Amino acid sequence: MVALTRTAPQLLAWNKAPQWLSHQVAWWVCVLGSGWVRPSAMAAFVAVHLWFTRAEWKREVKVIVWAAVLGLSADTLLVAAGAVEFTGALRLGWVPLWMVSLWAGFGATLLHSQRVMLRNRRLALIIGAFGGPAAYWGGERLGCLTIHGAFGLFAVGCAWAVVLGMLENLLRQDDARRTTV
Repeated sequence: MVALTRTAPQLLAWNKAPQWLSHQVAWWVCVLGSGWVRPSAMAAFVAVHLWFTRAEWKREVKVIVWAAVLGLSADTLLVAAGAVEFTGALRLGWVPLWMVSLWAGFGATLLHSQRVMLRNRRLALIIGAFGGPAAYWGGERLGCLTIHGAFGLFAVGCAWAVVLGMLENLLRQDDARRTTV
């Protein structure tokens, strides 16, 4: 009981359970919603996140932008290659705005509740290779996208491995810069 009393405040800090739960709620609204509700849910999560982490807002925004740009690039390549097809009319090129907002929301968690995913390059690549296809397969079951066969799953795994590998590298470099300053 004493151990729980000591760990409870740590778990309730924004960057732990509350951030993870808020991200999950925004994720589900973004995936199951329609129209502007989808990206707006994730935008609201990112705004709340930035408010709670305002002391480090520049770093937070940098990671969010990295994730959104890399995710948009990967998804654009996946669509162009015929690996996936997304639902949703509001688009940034070939990728729906709700998908870009998911990447931005994901970026907001990378220094906090989901930092463990990018702890090292090998873990980032493995999670990308298997977690990406699993996430997109789940999205397909929810009617948000279509994966075109084994090629599509393989392409998603490769794209996610590259994106998470790049994000791990960017965060590692940023951490190194911060420790030398």
